[in-house]
This record gives sequence, structure tokens and C-alpha cells, in this order.
Amino acid sequence: MLQIKLIKSPIGTSKTKKRTVKALGLKRINGSVIQPDNPAIRGMIDRISELIHVEEIDGNRTE
Repeated sequence: MLQIKLIKSPIGTSKTKKRTVKALGLKRINGSVIQPDNPAIRGMIDRISELIHVEEIDGNRTE
């Protein structure tokens, strides 16, 4: 599992990058989401790497 945190605003970036941020479920700066680690998510992360911080977390964790 991956924890993805938006650290920079997508304002001023291309429409494609804004849509990618939204598709990942990110809404606010310093907001974070947990997504599965798969090739589709990794591709989105690569497109907006300058806007986010990614951290791998243990998938067996319960909250």
C-alpha cells in the first residue's frame, strides 16, 4: 500500500496533472490518501511526482 500526500498545489499546472491529482483522490494540500501499489497508481505518481510525497506502508495495518 502507498500513502500519497499532496505537498504542492496543482494550480498553474496542466489540466492533465490536475485531473491526475483528482483521480488519486487528493483534495487539499497536506491531505493524504492510501492507494494500492499497482502499475496504474505508479504511473499516476510518476506524472505528478513534483506535487506529491509517497511513502510505502504496511498493508496489514488496521486503523
